[in-house]
Amino acid sequence: MAPRQPPEIVTFGPFRLHLKLRRLFHDEEEVRLGNRAMELLIALARKKGEVVTKRDLFDAVWPGIFIEDGNLKVTIASLRRTLRKYSAMGNYIQTFSNRGYWLSDQADGVAPDDGNLQSIASTQLPHLGNVIGRADEIAELCKTVGVSRLTNIVGAGGIGKTTVAIAVARIVEGEEEVSVTFVDLSRITDEEYVIPSLAAVLGINSGSQDRLDAISSTLAKRATLLVLDTCEHVSNAVAHLCEVVLKRTESVRILCTSRQALRAKHEKVVWLAPLGVPPAGVAPAAEEVLAYPAPKLLVERASEAGHYKLTDRDAETVAEICRRLDGLPLAIELIAPRLLVEAAADVLRELDNRFAGLTGRELEAPPRQRTLLATLEWSYAMLTETEAAVLRAASIFAHPFEPGALLRVIHHRQFDPALVFDALAGLRSKSMLSIEHSSDDMRYRLLDSTRAFAASLLETSGEVEQVSAAYARYVLEVFERSITERARLPAQKWYATYATRAEELRKAITWALYQNGDTLLGLRLVAIGLPLWHELSMIEDARRNCEEALTAYDRISCSERALQLKLLLGLAAVTRFISTDTDKAIATFEKAIKLSRDVGDKDAECQGLVALASYRLLPGYRTAAQETLAQLKNAAMQSGNRPALWEHETLLAEMDVIQSDYPAVIARLERLREQIRNASDGTASRFDADIRIRTENTLGAAQWLGSQRPGTGLRRVQTAAHWALEAHHGWTLIYCFTRGILFILSECRDYALGGHCLAKLREAIDRYDMPTWTPVAVCYAEAFDALSGSRRDPDAIMRAFDQLRTGLPQHGRHVYYALLARALHAIGCVDEAARILNYVFEIGPQRSMLPELLRLKAIEERSKGRDDDAHSTLSRALAIAEDHGSWAWRLRAATDLASLLLEKFQVNDAKTVLEPVYGQFLDGFVTPDLQRANKVLDDLNSSNLMSTVGVAASR
Repeated sequence: MAPRQPPEIVTFGPFRLHLKLRRLFHDEEEVRLGNRAMELLIALARKKGEVVTKRDLFDAVWPGIFIEDGNLKVTIASLRRTLRKYSAMGNYIQTFSNRGYWLSDQADGVAPDDGNLQSIASTQLPHLGNVIGRADEIAELCKTVGVSRLTNIVGAGGIGKTTVAIAVARIVEGEEEVSVTFVDLSRITDEEYVIPSLAAVLGINSGSQDRLDAISSTLAKRATLLVLDTCEHVSNAVAHLCEVVLKRTESVRILCTSRQALRAKHEKVVWLAPLGVPPAGVAPAAEEVLAYPAPKLLVERASEAGHYKLTDRDAETVAEICRRLDGLPLAIELIAPRLLVEAAADVLRELDNRFAGLTGRELEAPPRQRTLLATLEWSYAMLTETEAAVLRAASIFAHPFEPGALLRVIHHRQFDPALVFDALAGLRSKSMLSIEHSSDDMRYRLLDSTRAFAASLLETSGEVEQVSAAYARYVLEVFERSITERARLPAQKWYATYATRAEELRKAITWALYQNGDTLLGLRLVAIGLPLWHELSMIEDARRNCEEALTAYDRISCSERALQLKLLLGLAAVTRFISTDTDKAIATFEKAIKLSRDVGDKDAECQGLVALASYRLLPGYRTAAQETLAQLKNAAMQSGNRPALWEHETLLAEMDVIQSDYPAVIARLERLREQIRNASDGTASRFDADIRIRTENTLGAAQWLGSQRPGTGLRRVQTAAHWALEAHHGWTLIYCFTRGILFILSECRDYALGGHCLAKLREAIDRYDMPTWTPVAVCYAEAFDALSGSRRDPDAIMRAFDQLRTGLPQHGRHVYYALLARALHAIGCVDEAARILNYVFEIGPQRSMLPELLRLKAIEERSKGRDDDAHSTLSRALAIAEDHGSWAWRLRAATDLASLLLEKFQVNDAKTVLEPVYGQFLDGFVTPDLQRANKVLDDLNSSNLMSTVGVAASR
């Protein structure tokens, strides 16, 4: 027998598919399908009535290409939605679980009758496990059900509506002794089967015309709670059923679950929100994370599957998993078993492929709840064409968006704005997006899982390029407005408005610049976004984007010099913090300065000069910086650029520190402090760290180091530390903590505040992607442990020393070398400390640190019995400290020298060394150095008294 040939025309329901012509008709109207959807439908039509395996469908639609399972499901969902536009109740493409799909003639694929409706639903409530995180909602719903005869629990797919409804029903059943009838409507495919399904559950065999009367009569016999689960796809029929039953009965109450309101009379809608998740930006312990419902559910389900226990190490990762899953219970329960076979960090990384791990294994769950994708497909199939298009376009937004923004990105569809607003309302009513209200406006938001699903549909729709281009242009306009508003808005208001848009900017740049969507647009996006990157301390992002943009600028032979200048200045601003290539960095600065002069932009010239001068100062070399500073002052004066003049003063203060001219530093910074305080507009330069905090930090350190008021200096440094913690500006925190705050706190043994600041420093280095500053954080961590007595490991300290030696020249280093040497002395490792000191003296110690380094060298000399050498070294340290005006180093050297003389019984000489120094201090007598000096003086006085008594006794 010859094999059966498929006909040229395949019919199903009201549709006709012409296989050779590749055209689909509904009656006389042609149905437009995309290429993938048409290939899929043809493959199913050729074997109409038979199951076509997934593998065969892959080969037919994506021949020779490896495609994820999700692509097939997305295309099936899109095809079903198109067919339902023409046949609203139709469900012609059926799923054969775990095998494939088949094309059916009938709208539901099976012709249900009263005999098999009993299998669709049951009067018995389904089994309910341990419900987590819904106690408040369940309690409130129990009250609502008590006063409202029709209550509808509405929320997104997978949010836990059925679980909450069952929990409420069980409580009502137990407390009120009512009869509960549960009907799962998810398995019926047409509204005409709603009433027959309920009749079958109740055992009613009446004819179709008498069913509704019979249902009402049966339910009215006793107090009943009727639970109708999953009503969204048959909402009209359910609304009609509810209205009739409630009208004809008195003791019946109805509890529904749906992804949209029924719009029935007297309906009380209760929106169900996702489970609570810990806020981002913190690193809580396991106990704190488990106080939130979403991670508690995740850990509980993982524990039930295999005794999982959350540790402090994984706490923040688990919290982030729950945030990425939007607190959706279904998604959380599906992902929980993965924690038993993979590390939490690996599970988090896998969420980039949002649906890969979100596949359940519980076959008794409804089909729509076996995977998150199936849940979303179920919702998507019920959307109108406009709603579907709006949802796909909305997936381009990473964060909440305004309706006007959506109109911009869907402009290519040329929809009437009224249609778009109606579609937004429809999506909201069907729980596909949510509304967020702020003081200024209303925004819409997609759950992350919904966004990922819609984004995959956007890819397959062929619209992604048009939507991405419109989105990038929209983002450019937003940030052009940000530049205008930056000049007039208070800094905090500007930050609050635009900081949340960083991901939008990054996404637009990626498409335009890195994916070659629109290179010139990408250049403009990079340039316009630089102020935001600086505010957010995204130094590495700014560097990478500027370098890529400048390369592209040359590649496309762009001639917009003002644009090139912005990119050069953006690169220069961050290069000084992270560059290890001195020649390349200097070339960047000089190119930016030259171009700014060529175009006559004095403000830009100031920015370039600030970057160049600070880069030259950071390693401690001042000669080349002096000329640059003079040019900076001249340019700032000519343009009236006050922030640039402030930067000039701070850089001069840094130069004074290098020269150990502490009176000049203190006087200069006190004047600057008043200027900044009196600035009427409160502006501050963002060329660098926050200038107010930086000034307080440097002034406090200078007063501790170079004045007779170390207590004042310490208090100022502590104030600067608190300001830096509250500023939420990464580079401000990193700069001030590494260049003043942690040093003074360690010298004054304030390990409590120091330890807190150190933890925040390490967090900031990781968060803002600046690993080049990790050696400094490691240095302080090892020093704090040794100085506080919590660890005595010299190897870790020496590793910190090696990291510093090979790190950035911008670190300055010598202050850190002294700190490590002091830490090694504290744990008795003098030889290791000598290695560090010998290295420093070989390369030439910085002037400001020389007295302290000599003092530390004297400790090594004394440990080896070379007291005469130590005496000479300490005398030299004391003389240099006095010459520099460095009161902190002078006090330490004098105290050490007095102690040495005391041990040699040279009491008067010791007092002559220490008393004049100690006597000139005006505050800070509780600081460790002054307390130690005071103790040595007490010992000297005691020794002197004993000598006097001994002499008297001998007489």
